[in-house]
Amino acid sequence: MADTKDRRQPSPQLRALLYTDFDGNPADPDDVIADALDDDGYLERTPGLVTILQDDTADPADRLLACCALTSWADPLGYDTVVRAAAAPDDVVWRGQSADRFFSQDDTFGQLADAVGASRDMVDERGTAELRIEAARALLSLADRVQFDRHISSLLTREIVGEARDEIGAVVERGIGRLASGEHIPYDLGLQLALLTVAMKKYDEQGANDAMVRLAAARPGERALRELADATGSSLWLM
Repeated sequence: MADTKDRRQPSPQLRALLYTDFDGNPADPDDVIADALDDDGYLERTPGLVTILQDDTADPADRLLACCALTSWADPLGYDTVVRAAAAPDDVVWRGQSADRFFSQDDTFGQLADAVGASRDMVDERGTAELRIEAARALLSLADRVQFDRHISSLLTREIVGEARDEIGAVVERGIGRLASGEHIPYDLGLQLALLTVAMKKYDEQGANDAMVRLAAARPGERALRELADATGSSLWLM
């Protein structure tokens, strides 16, 4: 779950919903979200989180956490919010409310990717499998524009990649173009593209291999090259 910037304190409403376990004790939001799946506990917490998510006056960091929780529970509103956020990423109210520890860059879309990925086990129960795929495709379409880092792997499961091949292919092409242009990119776009090309090998080996060669030529960075080397079993990528 997202570490909100500057470790700001959650509102009393969010504290009761995601920082308090089902015995009334203080807890970590990750644990509460996981525990809420037992005995349908998420049903108890959903209405309050919906209220926070839809409250334009609520703290943006609280709304991000509410969205992540609802999405992790395969809630239709959570998925819809992810899709709408991906449609206008620069306008999302909670951009900048969570930053990664390595690059100090906004990682809110990485948090959403993890939430979509984590919801896999709930979609059958809730009948939202198609909404999950839609949300995943929307996020993958941003992978050349925003930071995901290794969070992108949460979306690279077989059922998602099989449905999102067009989005992945387009993102890889655009991303290689950005790297090749020499544009300054403040996060590790090369790693994200490497992870995407590796995922595509199962569906289009020749196309993926061609993309890997062009990605390597665009100087994607050491982490990306190591990912290609590990995936292909060849150290030539590192030379």
